[in-house]
Amino acid sequence: MGLRLYQAVVILLVVGVVLTGIQALVQTVDPSTIATELQGAWGLLVYVFTAGPATIFFTFLRNILGFSTKWLATNPEKRGAIQYEANLLGATVTRYAFYIGSLTAMIQAFTVGTPAYPYAANIAGGISVILDLAIGAIKDLSAKPS
Repeated sequence: MGLRLYQAVVILLVVGVVLTGIQALVQTVDPSTIATELQGAWGLLVYVFTAGPATIFFTFLRNILGFSTKWLATNPEKRGAIQYEANLLGATVTRYAFYIGSLTAMIQAFTVGTPAYPYAANIAGGISVILDLAIGAIKDLSAKPS
């Protein structure tokens, strides 16, 4: 039995709220209070808890958006009966882990010491969604006969 679209959206929102809370908590710790020997490990921990939640959140968001778009395009008469296909989530997770992980590292490198640094994962997630939508649109346009 598949998830209904609204159930998938509720799961997305709950996961997003919980992970955003963890992300905010980790980012409130002053790195200067961490022992010098643990600074590298702390930087990695902050990266995991900022890039990881963003990856999960934006993966679910893009997966639900993509499924809804395809479903409504092929089944306009069944708008109230959308069934979410969770089996496609693995492909989206793989793609977004790469997009957000690499973009977060690049954005963090470019924004060290600026006010944008703590938001690198969120910026990377937004860029990833836009990039993925653009790639999908280009593929759709190239597949249609002129």
